Amino acid sequence: MQHEFFTPHKDANHINAQDVIVDLVGRAKDISVATWNCFEDGKDLTIKGEIVANLIYEIQTKLELIEKILPMAFGYQEGEE
Repeated sequence: MQHEFFTPHKDANHINAQDVIVDLVGRAKDISVATWNCFEDGKDLTIKGEIVANLIYEIQTKLELIEKILPMAFGYQEGEE
């Protein structure tokens, strides 16, 4: 389910990438809390499963974007080791 949707701005640098990652991690954490709140006592689903599936998809999408940005955040260029 890998998406190829990240293209950095031509003037972006590792600081910009780090800022984006911090924001995405915060959003993913918020979504994970919202997902947890969809269950009563961590067991019984209290809303439609489709909503939970959408929340999980949002977390996955953010993690994939973080994965794409991570090398840039540490100053690596594609092809470098």
